[in-house]
Amino acid sequence: MQKKLLFYTIFFLMFSREGITQKVHPFPPPSGKDISSIVIDSGNVRIWYAFNALDINKTETYDDLQCLEIGSHISKYYSYFVQNSDSLCVEWSKKHKNAQGIPNWLGPIGKESYWSEYRYSEYFTDFAENTFIEYARMPTYLNRSNCWYSETIPVQDWEIREDTVTIVGYLCQKATCRFRGRNYITWFSSDIPINNGPWKFGGLPGLILKVYDTDQEYQFEFVKIEYFKNKYPISKYNDYKYYTKIEREKLLKFQKDIHEDYIKVAGLIPGKNWRDTYKPEKIVYRPLELE
Repeated sequence: MQKKLLFYTIFFLMFSREGITQKVHPFPPPSGKDISSIVIDSGNVRIWYAFNALDINKTETYDDLQCLEIGSHISKYYSYFVQNSDSLCVEWSKKHKNAQGIPNWLGPIGKESYWSEYRYSEYFTDFAENTFIEYARMPTYLNRSNCWYSETIPVQDWEIREDTVTIVGYLCQKATCRFRGRNYITWFSSDIPINNGPWKFGGLPGLILKVYDTDQEYQFEFVKIEYFKNKYPISKYNDYKYYTKIEREKLLKFQKDIHEDYIKVAGLIPGKNWRDTYKPEKIVYRPLELE
């Protein structure tokens, strides 16, 4: 722990001495987390989405590759990149029991390795209980602040338009809405009779294949859909029971603070000299939910 703190101290002091301002990405959580889980439902369809892709055909240009699993009464939305890395790091640690450390990341990574609530949160929708839950996994040095909240399933007031376009071979229709401070455009396909979509989006007469805000800061794009003859288990990490309950609005503020000055929020400025030399650039972070 002291060695890691010393490394980050040298890293940030080096930049501040040169007078260079850098946008600091919060560090990803430690690899090799407890991946034991419980089965909460089962499903036979899995939908894949690219998050903020530069080229839909190249996963290395994605911010993330994400999955939507739909069960009989619960759906789960999560990062494939993160879940895959967790699993690989755990397997690596089992094979290298005498190693002094474990890899920070294994497997495909997308554009880069960094913490974001849109990569490290998992979202569960319980249709029977009309409840939506986010489990928010925090970056390094803030894992004590892992938390969760629940709310009524979010509803978007969609206005369906006449415009159509073909996406990955599916005829799609346009819809628009305003949701929690942003205006969105989406394309959904009635050819896939699933009234769901990425993240918190849903409620249209067909699967959402593409959705983006009009400021073009966030975009989810359909990659593929998989159908399974035999149902697969939909699971939830056991360690979620240790997460602290929080209000959604407080979580949004906390996540924004982390992005804007992670070093301060994580308490990595322990002495007066640090405060004299570390001059962070003011980062204005605009999350998906602005309200």
